[in-house]
Amino acid sequence: MEKSKNLNTNEMVLMGLMIALTYLAGSIIKIPSVGGFVQIGDCMVFLSVIVLGKKKGAVSSGLGMFLVDVLGGYYFWAPFTLVIKWGMAYIAGSILERMPENKAATKYTIAFLASGIFMVIAYFGAGIIISGFLTEKIGLIQGIAFAAKDIVGNIIQVSTGIVIALPLSAVIIKAKQAVFAN
Repeated sequence: MEKSKNLNTNEMVLMGLMIALTYLAGSIIKIPSVGGFVQIGDCMVFLSVIVLGKKKGAVSSGLGMFLVDVLGGYYFWAPFTLVIKWGMAYIAGSILERMPENKAATKYTIAFLASGIFMVIAYFGAGIIISGFLTEKIGLIQGIAFAAKDIVGNIIQVSTGIVIALPLSAVIIKAKQAVFAN
């Protein structure tokens, strides 16, 4: 039987819930950094994939973190965040789909780390692009220096997200198995 391409009510509710939880996680606890802030929303990016799967988790993650930037006043970053957080979730989901279930801890660690590496590199590139918009005559070296200031903060942010998401993912997986077993 072919699965419908339309979202059902449960999927829409779960996506709305994950968008809201991702927004809350990204906006409640903010630690200011040189170019913005460090937050724990990346944990919810990873958990969205576990709850919703690759595609729906990517959409929920991107929209939730986009709202963090738009409602937090980081308008320049919002379009980049939408794409980067969508990409993070999609990468993690793609890896999780392809790896065998017998090594769950390794599987989730690899998926979250690969996704996190993408995020750090993508925000570095976005920082270089944004530096060109924010200044009149900036060269490539100055743009790289501008973007490089956020690398450590992004590593701390995604590492914190991974550390929080790994144990929570085990709980969510067990809960999903219990729900679908009945």
